Amino acid sequence: MDNGRGRSAAITEKNKNHLILMQYLCFSCIYVLKLIKKRESYRCAFLFVLYICAPDKNTQYYRFMKKMKFVALTLTLLMGISLTSCFNSDGDDSSYDAYTFATVSQSYLGSPILIADDGVTTLYPTNSSALLLSDGVSYPQRVYVTFKYAEGESYQENKTSYNVTIVNASVIYTKNFNTQPDTLANDYSVTSIEAWGANKYINIYFNVNYSSNIDFDMYEKEVGNDDTLYVKFNYSKGGGDSSSSYYTNYISFKLPTDTDVEPKNDSIWVKIFAKGSGSQVIEKNVRLRYPY
Repeated sequence: MDNGRGRSAAITEKNKNHLILMQYLCFSCIYVLKLIKKRESYRCAFLFVLYICAPDKNTQYYRFMKKMKFVALTLTLLMGISLTSCFNSDGDDSSYDAYTFATVSQSYLGSPILIADDGVTTLYPTNSSALLLSDGVSYPQRVYVTFKYAEGESYQENKTSYNVTIVNASVIYTKNFNTQPDTLANDYSVTSIEAWGANKYINIYFNVNYSSNIDFDMYEKEVGNDDTLYVKFNYSKGGGDSSSSYYTNYISFKLPTDTDVEPKNDSIWVKIFAKGSGSQVIEKNVRLRYPY
């Protein structure tokens, strides 16, 4: 005989699911609002909350929320690329004044400087040790930095160089082009990618499923009759049918100097191909100064 407990339990579970869904939507709204205020760190917090709150994988609700996560990740990717640099915080109260992706170079005095991804701004860190790798002597090739303007400095339109104090520096994984693509045993599918070109690098913001240590490659496919270089973004390690965890991050590939492309001016188009789910092929286009 039905004593009502089954129905009561079902209603409770339904309410619980609705509550979780509302939490997800609230976090999403907060995330978008904070991102508009140029607090990019909220993107990381949003993704963290999104993925540690996964419901039971054996329910239809889980499958629905998995789709919701994908939509949220796509939104995150699209917004993230539009915020590769920000030099004017508009008075926003923050532990830092601005942020940017940048390539680490050297000044004529030998100290590290940062060439921002906007292509025109150079940053001179007053605390260059904040950029050092764990060996204490070498510097990375690519970084994402948040910084404060040095005393007496402030953002000015059309100004192209600043003395800054690094607040935080995150190393961007960098690789050269693979010159032996025939040796790549795997090409796993990626969920999505976004791309931009800056400072000799093709930069990829990727979202993948993974099950072990991952790695990626990029190699030249061909040179078009126009000034276009066709390249392949290859998910080489860590994927496969058993992959169930999500991972998103950045990777930068240095454009080689010995390509056969003959630019008509001072830059070229790079068309990037990646294997998507099923038979899908993902394509992205970036513009890069070449030769450099």
